[in-house]
Amino acid sequence: MENQPLDQLTKIIRDALNGTANLRKSFETFFITTSILFLSMTKRKNFTQMALFSDCCESRFRQNFQKKFDWVRYNLAYCREKLQHRIAIAIDPSYIPKSGKHTPGTGYFWSGSASAAKWGLEILGIALVDADDRDAVHLRAVQTVDTVSKGRPPKYLAGMDDPNSLLAWYLKVVASQKDALLEVCKTIVADAYFSKKPFVDGLIALGFNLISRFRSDVRLRYLYDGPKTGKRGRPKVYGDKVDIKNPDMNVFVSEDIMSDDKTVTLYSAVVWSAGLKRKVKVVIVDCPEPGKKTQERKVFFSTDTSMSAKDIMDIYRTRFQIEYLYRDAKQFTGLAHCQSRKTESLDFAFNMSLSSINVARAFARSCGARLSVSNVKTLIHNADMIQRFIRMSGMRPHRLLNTNDFKELLYYGVSDAA
Repeated sequence: MENQPLDQLTKIIRDALNGTANLRKSFETFFITTSILFLSMTKRKNFTQMALFSDCCESRFRQNFQKKFDWVRYNLAYCREKLQHRIAIAIDPSYIPKSGKHTPGTGYFWSGSASAAKWGLEILGIALVDADDRDAVHLRAVQTVDTVSKGRPPKYLAGMDDPNSLLAWYLKVVASQKDALLEVCKTIVADAYFSKKPFVDGLIALGFNLISRFRSDVRLRYLYDGPKTGKRGRPKVYGDKVDIKNPDMNVFVSEDIMSDDKTVTLYSAVVWSAGLKRKVKVVIVDCPEPGKKTQERKVFFSTDTSMSAKDIMDIYRTRFQIEYLYRDAKQFTGLAHCQSRKTESLDFAFNMSLSSINVARAFARSCGARLSVSNVKTLIHNADMIQRFIRMSGMRPHRLLNTNDFKELLYYGVSDAA
């Protein structure tokens, strides 16, 4: 009989845990059990249901969910084969529905799917995105909480008018994970909301570069490289304003790339951003809008002026892969299921849910099949049920099931991902 999927899954998780230090054997066993539960359970992932589907009592889940854990080091184990690719650190907030009023951190947060501010919770997700494989790996999620910091703000918040604003909180989250992230990559990619001077200055102070997108009314100016006038005063730094719809092709460089079986022309140059007050590498591209006859011209940028236009474009497009992590976690691993009122338990539940997506994808790759997270959950659920039947029967596996019967039960309801 072929290897048990549960044994294979246990080995994947244990190998990833080897990169984290100072783990007790009891917590390692608990962590592996909980990770498998998040992929095998069909009901809500709360303490009561997890106790029903495992041999652990409810209090063990409540106690261990309050412990600290190095999620970044753990999840980096699933990124080893991607470190030689074109990678970046993606950050993106995600709305978590919550109807109660006594859960810490509740408030009105922006929901992208509803295009409105809704009552609930919010997390800032940090993931590694791979532009070559068009993939994302979750690293860390931190809940947004309304805290007031007293005293002098750190240097990276020097440009913030309000050091307790939401944008400042996002910067604090990045700063809290700075050392581990800088060992992996120095490039952060985020959407247009983060293309503000205080946030960009803070990232630069922390040692990162940013890839993002400007608004359509961005103010850009050409860099002046003409002769000196010889007059008194400061030398001329920049020239005329950049016309996005009609860029100066003596400065901009055009490049054709293939995107979704279509040829897309990129116009790139190093210019001066009036809003950011620094030199940036901009990439102008015509983006087709569904339902519109005309194309909208968008401007992407990188604070690293040495990056190529293709890399900037590809990495920014890959940023959206972090949204698929949120989607799969909400649908399959209970990202919004935790009912605890403790900040530590919520943090553990959020990261366990998103990290389980990493485990599911690693398991699918080890099987050599294109399995979706849904199919992996079905496979693991079937394997868990078969193992329970065999254990309760008191018979040896090879006497109860032959190989063909085992495979038929194991892959019941499982199909290849499209």
